[in-house]
Amino acid sequence: MNNVDLLRLDAITLPFGAVRELACTFRPGVHLVVGPNGVGKTSLLRAIAGALPPIGGTIQLGDGPLPKRSDRVVLAPGASPALPWLRAELLIDFVVSLYPLSRRDAGYGSQVVRKLHLSGIMEAPMGTLSAGMAKKVLLAATLIAAPTVMLFDEPVNEIDAESREALVSLLADYRSDRIMLVATHHLAPFRDVATSTLALG
Repeated sequence: MNNVDLLRLDAITLPFGAVRELACTFRPGVHLVVGPNGVGKTSLLRAIAGALPPIGGTIQLGDGPLPKRSDRVVLAPGASPALPWLRAELLIDFVVSLYPLSRRDAGYGSQVVRKLHLSGIMEAPMGTLSAGMAKKVLLAATLIAAPTVMLFDEPVNEIDAESREALVSLLADYRSDRIMLVATHHLAPFRDVATSTLALG
């Protein structure tokens, strides 16, 4: 496996003292990020996504530093954008359009929508959806976009048990060629697909 497939954190220190001089390497697979509240799980994902610049250390993807904004990294949104009138289908299309290097075709997008039980709400405005349904739309957008690195912050919160199983199955589809970091308090759903676990705190 060459360096293109590796995400490297070299002595990363983040603001507010939650993460200090963290060094680790992630290969393709599902990597759980665990620990109590306040230890920096979300901050770490935001740093990798370019939304929270480290105050020390470097983040590399492949042979070079990861730029502040990259179409090779997506952080699954934790909440719907402030566009309640936007239809679910258009939101997914917009997110996917930001990641032109996705390897998935339109047929795979339909499969994701179907597995997460979203087929019946694609024409609905985001503002009319329940929190759980809106969360699944955002997860679907991330999974269909599928850049090199996918970051998920508590992805199974607010979604039903059947959708949790579907999400884990979809993550498993990417284990061979995508790097996925999942910050979570819920280890059980990911036990059979996790490649590694990073414990913070």
